[in-house]
Amino acid sequence: MNYGPCLENIVYIYARSHNYSVSVSRIGKLECDFILRDDELNYSYVQVSYIIMLNKETEDREYKPLEKIKDNYLKYVATTDYLLQKRNGIRHINIVDFMKNNECF
Repeated sequence: MNYGPCLENIVYIYARSHNYSVSVSRIGKLECDFILRDDELNYSYVQVSYIIMLNKETEDREYKPLEKIKDNYLKYVATTDYLLQKRNGIRHINIVDFMKNNECF
């Protein structure tokens, strides 16, 4: 079973439950999984992957679209990994802990 699309659906439902407006976009040939906007017109970008720490290619694929966005809104890579990193100001979050703590993007 491919858990990536399931996790994307979970993140979408979570974002909508926190009243975010959710859309998807392309940056050149790269796709950004979610662009979130709150009621105060603050944006954040979210890439979702089941795990990225086992494969450098997967890690690069998830970070690359966010690294191409040149504004200063928050950027997240949401995974189920427990070993988290920061890369070029992009937050790597464990989505289970993020939702359990009722955090906002």
